[in-house]
Amino acid sequence: MTVYFDSGTSNSRLYLIDEDKVIDYELKNVGSKDSSITGNNWVLLEGLKQMYDAVLARNGLTDANISNLYASGMVTSPFGIKEVPHLKVPVDRAKLKVGIYKHYEDIFFKRNINLIPGVKSVPPTDFLDKHNIFEVNSMRGEEVEIFGILSCLNKNIRNSNMAIVLPGSHTQIARIQNEEITDLVSMMSGELFYAISTSTIISSSIDKNFVNIDFEMVKRAFEIMREYGFNKAVYVINTMRIFDVADKDAKTSFLEGIIFGGDVICIEKYLKTKWFNIDNIVIYSNKIFADIYKFLLEIIGLDLNVMVFEKTKERDLAVKGFLEIIQSDDKRGEPYGG
Repeated sequence: MTVYFDSGTSNSRLYLIDEDKVIDYELKNVGSKDSSITGNNWVLLEGLKQMYDAVLARNGLTDANISNLYASGMVTSPFGIKEVPHLKVPVDRAKLKVGIYKHYEDIFFKRNINLIPGVKSVPPTDFLDKHNIFEVNSMRGEEVEIFGILSCLNKNIRNSNMAIVLPGSHTQIARIQNEEITDLVSMMSGELFYAISTSTIISSSIDKNFVNIDFEMVKRAFEIMREYGFNKAVYVINTMRIFDVADKDAKTSFLEGIIFGGDVICIEKYLKTKWFNIDNIVIYSNKIFADIYKFLLEIIGLDLNVMVFEKTKERDLAVKGFLEIIQSDDKRGEPYGG
């Protein structure tokens, strides 16, 4: 049996896998953010070990029954289990498999944990400065989901030139060519929404769990943001609050139109200046986010096939991507590290 941790900034998920089938699952509110706050990774490791012990006990297993432990996501960041350098694009399944770092964790687990590295895009030169830092983008964890998404597509789509959009705390957009990640762009979307909706004067106007999209407000927000800028567009929500115009769903839709609209403008720019010959865009997110992105992509008039993969608790493609990576037929080597 194998255990796979998908660990992010705030939450971690554990999957107990037997012969490609998930037989148990555990979620805990612990992530790299906790290590950053405390200044060491003990709270993260302790949380992961608690999840591990709980799943083993629930299934009548011991540590000896688990052949391998794997982890991906923010566990490879400076505030994770062990910092592992990003792999430079282009990256495929085989390159990720070879790049797995074998780390012996000697405090809580007292065994090897195989860490799947993140991915980065960089300028042609290795020297970074204030002039070219814009060209650097990076992801940790989304690369695993990407290969899970690709495994679900039919052969013609899978082998086409496409962009995959993964909204989140940090929205990632990857260019895929011949089933390789060949470029990416990273943006701060979810964190920006959270900051505005919890720590500004318009906090009371926003429903962080809204389910009813007001598409007219999404469109209006996008238009104002595009013409007058982000700051003015956000202030419009405050004006709505002062003069009691629009309900919470409308104001929340307006804020989503601003933030996701910024992502879509970036996508549009990349498609027109760098990522030529893209035929398909795949959005992997919950239904609310996917519907907003798809609507905004239609507004800008790109003649592309837009597909949605809905992300739910029952359908998380991280596990599928993980299995795609470790079962890659590349035989160039074992995980490095020690």
